[in-house]
Amino acid sequence: MTGAGGLLGSDLARAFASEGADLVLTTRTASKLEPLAEELRAGGARVATVAADFTIDGDIDRLAEAAWDAFGGIDVVLLSSQPPEPNQGDLFTVPDDVLKEQMQTIVWGPLRLMRGLGPKMVEAGGGSVVTVVSSTGFDPIEGYAAYGLAKGTLWLLTRYMSLEWGKGGIRVNAFSPGLVATGDNADQLTEIVRSSGMLNRTALRRVGRNHECIGAALYLASDESSFTSGQKIFVDGGRF
Repeated sequence: MTGAGGLLGSDLARAFASEGADLVLTTRTASKLEPLAEELRAGGARVATVAADFTIDGDIDRLAEAAWDAFGGIDVVLLSSQPPEPNQGDLFTVPDDVLKEQMQTIVWGPLRLMRGLGPKMVEAGGGSVVTVVSSTGFDPIEGYAAYGLAKGTLWLLTRYMSLEWGKGGIRVNAFSPGLVATGDNADQLTEIVRSSGMLNRTALRRVGRNHECIGAALYLASDESSFTSGQKIFVDGGRF
């Protein structure tokens, strides 16, 4: 599970642990992983942690090897890495290094990781890969150009992985969270999206919560979706 140090990532880790999964958690900073790992271990889960920076190729290769070796194989890969700040300006002003970081974190890192894990998963009989995409990758929002370009590319990567690796028994799907509050920012986010008019484009007329994204991830990772691949589930309150 990449991006496990974030609020959505940590909630996903708790949900998978509650379902009995052995977890290999990764994010850039080891200190963000250990408190979560200890919490999950106290609940009976087997958890390994590997700090890795997706902008560094050597870190990704090391992660692929360590993740596979941690519990003797991998059945599910959850790719939920997020850059520090998605709102970085428009295409005329966003710095080159931000564009590169977004693409490396969201697209190139996951691809390189799966190039390390995919052949082993095929040899072991297959598995499930779940990516976390974003509506900004399909429905542009001003100020999110770099992030949206990367997330849209991740969705295309999801489709290509599904096409090319399906014959090896690997299913690859995505889910796309909408306006989801993290932590205690529900009221603040609600006011922001209301003033921008985005709330009026959401059928349920409210923002979501992290826990409302969990079911989609669990479904796509599990055998309940054994004949589902190359698909995207929107968890967005009915955006239109």
